[in-house]
Amino acid sequence: MSEATLNFHIQARSEQFRVPTELIRANFKSIQRLIEKQKKSMSDDIGKIKKNPKLPPAIKLEMVRKLIKGFELFEKRLQAFINKDEDYQSRIEARFDNLNEIKDFTVFKPVQSDPENKDQNAEISSNDMFLDLHNNNLLNWYRDQTNLLLVDYLTKTNTRSDGNIGIMLLQSLAAQNPRLLKLVDYDLFDNFNKVYSSIVRNHDLAPIVGWFNENRNALKKINSNLEFEINYCKFLSLIENEEINEAIKFSQENLSLYGNEEKYQVIDQVNRKSNLTKLKEIGGLLIYVAINGTTSGSFSLPGASFFSSSLMTNTPRYSEYRKLLSAERWENLGRCFIENFTQLYGISQNFPLFVYLSAGMASLKTKSCYCNLSNSIFYDVPKETDSRTFDPESLQYRGPNHYYDLLGKINHCPVCSPELFQLARNLPYAELITNIFNNPFMLPNGNIYPFEKLASGLRYGDSSSVGLIVDPLTNQEFQVDQCHRVYPA
Repeated sequence: MSEATLNFHIQARSEQFRVPTELIRANFKSIQRLIEKQKKSMSDDIGKIKKNPKLPPAIKLEMVRKLIKGFELFEKRLQAFINKDEDYQSRIEARFDNLNEIKDFTVFKPVQSDPENKDQNAEISSNDMFLDLHNNNLLNWYRDQTNLLLVDYLTKTNTRSDGNIGIMLLQSLAAQNPRLLKLVDYDLFDNFNKVYSSIVRNHDLAPIVGWFNENRNALKKINSNLEFEINYCKFLSLIENEEINEAIKFSQENLSLYGNEEKYQVIDQVNRKSNLTKLKEIGGLLIYVAINGTTSGSFSLPGASFFSSSLMTNTPRYSEYRKLLSAERWENLGRCFIENFTQLYGISQNFPLFVYLSAGMASLKTKSCYCNLSNSIFYDVPKETDSRTFDPESLQYRGPNHYYDLLGKINHCPVCSPELFQLARNLPYAELITNIFNNPFMLPNGNIYPFEKLASGLRYGDSSSVGLIVDPLTNQEFQVDQCHRVYPA
């Protein structure tokens, strides 16, 4: 498909409906649990009153008042869940209306079938609508979507401790367009960022434990291994803090059960093998800590000599145990959290901003693209030496920038910019053979256009303007006989 269509945009943005849908489902189950809990509590309290008819009236009255207070608290909690449900539903409605807007920016174009590409013909149905890319309202719509992609990326990758920069950007944009607040799940992604940052940067397990407890039932259905990873990190933290006895007790209570095959389902054998490998390393890790303490003098191993300890510290296995207590364990836990989070809400692990950037750069990338440091807004690159006095043997002039300098122009290729070059490194090249127009003609000012474009503006009026053509960019007028046919080198 060479042109953007309405169906393409709907399919590309179907993922934005998954998060609120999943939130509605989880919220509904929370309502069910709340009602069942309140129902059981009320029936038990009323049963106590009925079973004890001899209770003094004052005690009965106090029990009834307790029931009323409990029911009032239940109503407040239920109303909070109802408000959440209404908010999630309003997000779906706002996103539907947002997609429905682009129906007004479409134009009808007859679909020309390609006999050599039947798959493409099947993708574009006869009733599909093409977008009018010259419509200013459509361009504004695209600008809002780009801002939302930036908000999504900045919210998930925020590193500031005084606030989420993505939410700050969203609030500033919402001042002009309040509906943007309904088009991105900023609250969920902000919580995701806080949990991930607490793991990788702060090495704090409290937020991830709380998130796991909130989603325990849903994570169990997807065969999550997050609980083991949390307990394993907790055990390693106790070892690192030299709380050996607490670590041994913790492993017996929280890790040993993962050695049982009954703990795993048939389709969960990958996690079982991985967990067993880590459990086997626990005993050796205790020996490593004892040896490490002997060499440093902070912990002593009974019966161990300094000579034997020094021999073991030079073994490859010793280096592997040292690696277990490195920051890599927090990165592994962070990756496990990301996998579970994205699987739970049915979203991609890739940032949507990167997906769209990759698609665009793949259509622009050529074998001539390179990392052009001068095409950046983040670096102060010193000016190159005068191109007229360059040394042709110098490697710094081997890139295309030398020719841009000779022409007095700047390389604005987005793929060549340092900010995007790394992202485009593994992308395929655009299958571009030539960018020369069919039947190209050059005007006296050096601009080249296809003759069909020039002929469309050819003037046939009075004798003074007969045979004049107009440059579409500069609006300069030239005689037809001043144009020359050019050929690709």
